[in-house]
Amino acid sequence: MTVFYVFAIMAQSSDFTPVKLRVCSYNVGHFNQGMKGGLEVRGKNYYPTNKGVIDKYIQQEMFAWRKWIGEQSFDILGVQEWNRYFDQDSTFIAEDSLLKPYYNNVYFGDEHPWIYNGIITNYRLSNLHQKYWFQDYYALIGDLKIGNKTIKVISTHIPWQKEGHKAALEAVTAELKKYEYFICFTDSNSSDADILGLQDAGFNIANGGYQGWFATASGNINLAHMKDRADTHIDEIITSKNIKIMNVSAPHNGLNDLDHLPIIADLIITEK
Repeated sequence: MTVFYVFAIMAQSSDFTPVKLRVCSYNVGHFNQGMKGGLEVRGKNYYPTNKGVIDKYIQQEMFAWRKWIGEQSFDILGVQEWNRYFDQDSTFIAEDSLLKPYYNNVYFGDEHPWIYNGIITNYRLSNLHQKYWFQDYYALIGDLKIGNKTIKVISTHIPWQKEGHKAALEAVTAELKKYEYFICFTDSNSSDADILGLQDAGFNIANGGYQGWFATASGNINLAHMKDRADTHIDEIITSKNIKIMNVSAPHNGLNDLDHLPIIADLIITEK
């Protein structure tokens, strides 16, 4: 009986056991529907000096973000277009208000006016570093150890500008090919054809993969009065082939719906 008990414990701790992670990639649009500088208080012209009313509005918006993040219970959240302050008046620090209630480990790269990437998790990452693609566009990269596996966790932003997009996408693809295990959260600003090219390169993709397309460039779709259209699937979770992607969604959550929607998935880390 004792021998059987010891064997069972060893089997449960085996590195061959698949690990499941709930993850999300989210371009949060600086909390302001795509305008840099943090949340812009609507209707300021009606109460320009009433700080109490302004703060109440900010707090209501901030609570909605914090509530949603808490409800989702992500193992790893990769963000783009974060902002140091939640509001344009620099009253509330976004990390303190939205993330610290839930997460012990918050990693951010360089802060630029438009480009600011982060990885949020209760796992510990090591070997944090950055790699730039074009102008301010870069990747934040860290190592996640699960058993004897090292998984590269990446949050990146790929330029939409014609002069930088193709070269950056090619550089990202070449970088990902270096890693045996990786999870990449990205606003890729890519066409559907470009995204399918990532699958052709040997990666698994959440958007355009086995579960189909999920429109995330919500503002463009709203303007066209459509539910979906070509080349609006610009936010992505990309993984190595040994990480399976399931249960994908891109929900409207009332937070940044005029700009980007989050892309959410369950990931299964396997041996091969």
